[in-house]
Amino acid sequence: MGYMMTKKHLEINPNHPIVETLWQKVEADKNDKAVKDLVVLLFETVLLSSGFSLEDPQTHSNHIYCMIDRSSTCRPCALCIVSP
Repeated sequence: MGYMMTKKHLEINPNHPIVETLWQKVEADKNDKAVKDLVVLLFETVLLSSGFSLEDPQTHSNHIYCMIDRSSTCRPCALCIVSP
């Protein structure tokens, strides 16, 4: 008899304050790259917290570096310019 593996699933709580705030920012400006990057960073972080793997962990690290850079300086770092 083989072992049954449970499927992982991801649930998004639309009423969570972080999701609500991001949604308001998206509605205010759909082209805001900083908001798009925050959404991607949140998604990747939730995947990791839920036991999923990232296809490209380096991209996740680059997103984190960019967020740190944006919060500390006014100029974009080289990683932020080339990140997808």
